[in-house]
Amino acid sequence: MENQLAGLYQEIAQKINSMIPTSWDEFYYLGEVEEGKSSWSSTFYFVESNTNTIVDGNDIPTKYNVSQQIYDELLSELSGLLLILYKCFEDNEQTLWEQVSLTVSSSGKFNVDFLYEVINENDGGQLQREIVWAYETFGFVPTEGSYSRRVLDKYLKEKDNNNSQ
Repeated sequence: MENQLAGLYQEIAQKINSMIPTSWDEFYYLGEVEEGKSSWSSTFYFVESNTNTIVDGNDIPTKYNVSQQIYDELLSELSGLLLILYKCFEDNEQTLWEQVSLTVSSSGKFNVDFLYEVINENDGGQLQREIVWAYETFGFVPTEGSYSRRVLDKYLKEKDNNNSQ
C-alpha cells in the first residue's frame, strides 16, 4: 500500500504542476471525499515565484488566459486521482478520511495530512471548509468584499465569539 500511495501522491503533484502555467515555489492541495463518495472536490493554491503571492488555482483561467474548459478537464482528472487515493484506503481496509491536505515545494519536499471527522451539518458546507482550510493552513485571506471573504469573516467572528464564552 505504501508504494501505491507514494505513486498516487506523485501523480497528484504532477497533475497540479501541469495545471500551473507559471513558476511556483509551493502549492497546497485539498481533496475532500464525503462518506459514501456522495460528493468530492479538489482545490489548490500556489505561491507564484516571481511575485511571492498566493494564487487560487480556480483563478488560473482568468489570470493566465487559460481555457476554462481545459482547466475544468484537468481539475476533473485531479479529482479522479483523489478518488483513486480514497479507493486505495478502502481496498486496504484503512480508516477512511474526509480530507487530504498535500503541500509540495518546488524543491520536491512534500507533506501529506489526512483529516477525519471534519464534515458535519454545522460546518458551513464545502466552500466554507475550503476557505477555512486555506486560511488556517497557509494564511490565505480572500479579496476584500468578495463572497469568500464574507464567509471567512463570518467564520472568524463566530470562532472568536465561541472562544470568548
